[in-house]
Amino acid sequence: MSDLYQQESPLVQIDLAEPRGNAPRIEEMAFLGYLNLRARSDDTGLLAATLKVLGCEPPTAANTVVDSGDYRIYWLGPDEWLVVTPAGQQDRVKKELLAALGGVFCSVVDNSSGLTMLHVTGDNAAALLATDCPFDLHPREFKPGQCAQTRLAKAGMTVSPLADGAGFEVIIRRSFADYLLLWLQDAAIAFE
Repeated sequence: MSDLYQQESPLVQIDLAEPRGNAPRIEEMAFLGYLNLRARSDDTGLLAATLKVLGCEPPTAANTVVDSGDYRIYWLGPDEWLVVTPAGQQDRVKKELLAALGGVFCSVVDNSSGLTMLHVTGDNAAALLATDCPFDLHPREFKPGQCAQTRLAKAGMTVSPLADGAGFEVIIRRSFADYLLLWLQDAAIAFE
C-alpha cells in the first residue's frame, strides 16, 4: 500500500541559487518541528518537565532563546514558547512533554505544518533584512540568545541571530514562505 502523505517544503518550486557578489545566502531549514507550548512560567512542574524532555528550561526573560543542542526554545510571551525540534521528532517530543507535564495546566500544539525557517547569512544579512524590517538588527542591540517577533515585507516573523553571529534565523508562516523568499531574492539584488 502506498503512502498518500508526502512531506513537501513550501519552497519546493523556488530555486535557492547560490548568491552572487556580496548578496546574503538564503536557505530553508526544511521540515523542522515546531511546538507551541503554553503554561505558567512559574509552574515548577513545567520547569521540571521541559528540563527532563528537552534538556533545558524555557526562557523566562522576554525575547530570549535557550538552546539545548537538539532543541531551541523561543520566548513568545510571558507564558508562551516555541519549541523547535529536529525534523521528524515533533510527535515524539510532544508526547513526551505531555506525559511529563502530567497535572500541569498547559497546552502543547504541533504547528510544524504551518511554519518554516530560513537562514539568512553573510556579511549583508542584517542589511538585507533591514530593507523592510522596523526592528534594529545591529549586533550591538540584537545579540545571539535573543529573539524578536516583528515583520519583514509585511509578513510576520520571529527572528534570532545565529549563535556564530553570521546571520539570522527567520521563522515564518508557511503561507508567506514563497512570497517572502521571492521578496528576499529580489531585495538581495542590491548587494550583488
